[in-house]
Amino acid sequence: MAITRIELADLGLPAIDALDVDALAVFVGPERPLQGLAGFADWRLCGLISRAIRDGSYGPDAGEALLLPSGGRIAVPRVFCFGLPEPARDAATFEAQAQRLCLAMSKAGSASWAGAFPGIVPGAEVPAGRIFIEVLLPVAPRKLVLLGDARALHKDLAAAREALGARDLEIAPPLSRVEMPARPTGLPHPGAVVR
Repeated sequence: MAITRIELADLGLPAIDALDVDALAVFVGPERPLQGLAGFADWRLCGLISRAIRDGSYGPDAGEALLLPSGGRIAVPRVFCFGLPEPARDAATFEAQAQRLCLAMSKAGSASWAGAFPGIVPGAEVPAGRIFIEVLLPVAPRKLVLLGDARALHKDLAAAREALGARDLEIAPPLSRVEMPARPTGLPHPGAVVR
């Protein structure tokens, strides 16, 4: 079986701009304006998802799915939108939503795609990493980029991979940012001429 590489990135516009995959999967929840990955994707697509909702051609509250071309606004050519009537309250709902996502991306023939976990109600006890890996394994792409809190995702997915013995998954550690210490006040500013 082929190895699947899972890369992790913090959710934000820089991560969306840096994607090198053939599809982006977005869960569109009931909140307006759009939040999370849906909000960032909509921003980069100049409001394309919001316009589809507003003109009635897409009903995410009814659980509809929608395929949009990115039109070159982002490097990813295809954007799959999955309606999410409400965030998951339990493991069974999360599993159904994750399975819908993974199966749809597999049927679409995406060898590499990016997305985020389905929404979870705050405080709900859902083993998201384990469930996601379980539904991903039968239809795993060559490469998957998960957007969210990269450090928390890595911890959750690595523990789930070990618990499930999923050796055909490579989970890349998130890139860490190096912060430079504050410049001491006694030093001249960069570019200053010292005589």
